[in-house]
Amino acid sequence: MHKPGLFLLLTVFLFTTRTFSQPWFTKDVDYHGHCKAHLFDFSANCSGGRSGTYEQNPLLHKYDVSFYKLDVHVEPNNQFIDGMVTIKAEVSSQSLDTLVLELKHNMNVDEVLVNNELCNFDHTGNEIHIYPDEPFQEGAYFKVQIIYSGSPVSDGFFSGMHTGTTPYGDPVMWTLSEPVNARQWWPCKQVLEDKADSVHVFITTSQQYMTASNGLLKNIVQLPDNKVRYEWKSNYPIAYYLISLAVTKYKEYNFYAPLSSPGDSVFVQNFVYDHPDVLPTHQVGIDRTKYFMELFSQLYGDYPFSTEKYGHAMAPMGGGMEHQTISTMSSFGYNLTSHELAHHWFGNNVTCATWNDIWINEGFATYSEYLAIQHLEGQADADNWMKNTHNSVISKPDGSVYIPISETTDVWRIFNGRLSYRKGSSILHLLRFEINNDELFFDIFREFQDRFKDSVATGDDFREVVDDLTAQNWEWFFEQWYYGEGHPRFNIKWYQEKDSVFIIMNQQGSAENSLFFKTSAEFKLISNDKDSIFRLFQSEKDQSFSFYYPYEISKIVFDPRGWLFKEYESEAAVPGELKPPALSVYPNPFTTHIYVKVDGIEESGEYYYINIFNNKGQKVYGETISPSGTKIESSCWSSGLYIISVSDKKGNYHYEKLIKSF
Repeated sequence: MHKPGLFLLLTVFLFTTRTFSQPWFTKDVDYHGHCKAHLFDFSANCSGGRSGTYEQNPLLHKYDVSFYKLDVHVEPNNQFIDGMVTIKAEVSSQSLDTLVLELKHNMNVDEVLVNNELCNFDHTGNEIHIYPDEPFQEGAYFKVQIIYSGSPVSDGFFSGMHTGTTPYGDPVMWTLSEPVNARQWWPCKQVLEDKADSVHVFITTSQQYMTASNGLLKNIVQLPDNKVRYEWKSNYPIAYYLISLAVTKYKEYNFYAPLSSPGDSVFVQNFVYDHPDVLPTHQVGIDRTKYFMELFSQLYGDYPFSTEKYGHAMAPMGGGMEHQTISTMSSFGYNLTSHELAHHWFGNNVTCATWNDIWINEGFATYSEYLAIQHLEGQADADNWMKNTHNSVISKPDGSVYIPISETTDVWRIFNGRLSYRKGSSILHLLRFEINNDELFFDIFREFQDRFKDSVATGDDFREVVDDLTAQNWEWFFEQWYYGEGHPRFNIKWYQEKDSVFIIMNQQGSAENSLFFKTSAEFKLISNDKDSIFRLFQSEKDQSFSFYYPYEISKIVFDPRGWLFKEYESEAAVPGELKPPALSVYPNPFTTHIYVKVDGIEESGEYYYINIFNNKGQKVYGETISPSGTKIESSCWSSGLYIISVSDKKGNYHYEKLIKSF
């Protein structure tokens, strides 16, 4: 979802006539079990661990939804809805004598039916409590129908239902239920992991309007009193917040978009405002969907909802929202259009398991903007996008991608553009850099899609996929970049002596509680003879590197390709300026061991870092030296050239070459 800012709406309360189809069971709906998640509520006190939950009614977790049907009547010129919601579910607990659904307290519940029989209920606070005549036992299937009406409250950008006016003066209605505002406009169960297997959205409105919703338009029924019912059906699993409707004077602009294999395509159904200026203004942007669809299908696996459709419905929302198979769009800019389509892999097919892990939705969709530019426009444009993204990330010193428990009561923290979106995309870019193998990197994306298809996942779930496919442990990466706050600040000094280059890296975190950021880093060595890029890995806050380089260097550029989001200072130095400590190393050449001592350490009370590197730049030893010196065992080292360096906490530095003989 893209959301540029608060969007205020004028609410008009009017009464309209209720029209909806009769209670019914759908024979083609399968019942499947679902695992449980916890509901998130911004008005509640948070508690618990990383799950980001609040103390909700435990009865919400005693049944699993298999099917939703919304059969509602709306008019876009007033914010009123009435109709019936049908829910089919299976009991997942030993017994269920009270069924709980969610609906905001300002909405009216007229009747409740359970298995086609009227049932006692009460509507307390934001919950509907339903009392069947006999308790349901584990494994029992049931159908509940809620006949309701009311005017959903508008409270800003994240309101569940909005009414407004198109730029051409026509009334328009649209919904936006993320994160927990579906209950503002229809009775539901707001649990992320409990995806319904299918959904029907029947929308009755006046004849002059068209509607857009999830799945395929299966029927249009003409009704008395100049009304018409649009019957939308989708047979893909869907999270509650992705169910939507949009109503105004639309016209369609449709085409097919290619998937990953030649000849495969998906129907793209676009609902644009019915005004002669609209399509000429937006057609180029809409048409880009073809290229984005093909690219993302190649990178992530084919579009997950290909047997139904992808599409767009215009609404003056000031951004976009990835409603499943039908993104609600204010416009069709490059980044917005690619972002909302990418959500159908990351957010819709695989959904964040908790709102703490919104990165699964927003970080991946934002990085998809970069990938679209990189593959379709060119690396220079992609570099500029990433530079702007990094500048946003480092504009403040703190903040994590993962949403801490203490911050989950703030919807704008969850959808924080700097952290959830831009820092979220930046750490994916960093992961790509660390893996250093694009084929493997995108294999991880595809495996993640396959493994968690039609389900939910956390950041740790994604890490497990990374661990499995790389056969490495990436906990360190996620602890510092995903859960950790801030970004690294580097102080870099370098110099060259004869045929060797020396780089001293000091790093501090930007946030008060920043972890140390272990990271690979690139250095571009510029000389008259040639330019070369060397890749190093900083595993300590103060670290020295040396390597063979026979060309005279005029300049060194840190992170020349812009992989890292960071602040840094870099300067050239000469050995004399660094005031090197006096280093005693013997024997040289050596065989089984060497002795190392720094002169004057007893008097000064200073401490020094000793590092030894082989001729490939790999560190074979690293320790803080003691006042009495250090004996280093070296019998297992290969013969050849080694560099020993000593540095103090200020970055003062000295080195010597050593030879290991047979």
